[in-house]
Amino acid sequence: VSTVGLAPVIDRLAQESIPVTLALSLHAPDDELRDDLIPINSRWKVGEALDSARRYFEATGRRVSIEYALIRDINDQAWRAQRLADELVARGRGWVHVNPIPLNPTPGSIWTASDPAVEQEFVDTLRRAGIP
Repeated sequence: VSTVGLAPVIDRLAQESIPVTLALSLHAPDDELRDDLIPINSRWKVGEALDSARRYFEATGRRVSIEYALIRDINDQAWRAQRLADELVARGRGWVHVNPIPLNPTPGSIWTASDPAVEQEFVDTLRRAGIP
């Protein structure tokens, strides 16, 4: 089940005992950027979404997937990878993995895929922090 982070709904899903993996489409570890990328973040902030995802893991034992589309010069900086790692590690180890997604080019879009070297540094930063 994929969500942008509707915290109360994640908590309800955790109580349903349905054997599904939770995918949280985060795309930014900081509220400032995520407010722009994911408008619902104005209601449930990064911390609230991650806390509910952690509770999902605790209730179900199923590892949570953090979906993160890498957008050139928007959310692909190594410091953001470190901030993401810090947010995840603060909630424990072994409950989550990150799925970095290279952005697909879309005609007319102002956004484009990250440089492969930048993508690799993002992934390497997460791995150094122990985030699979």
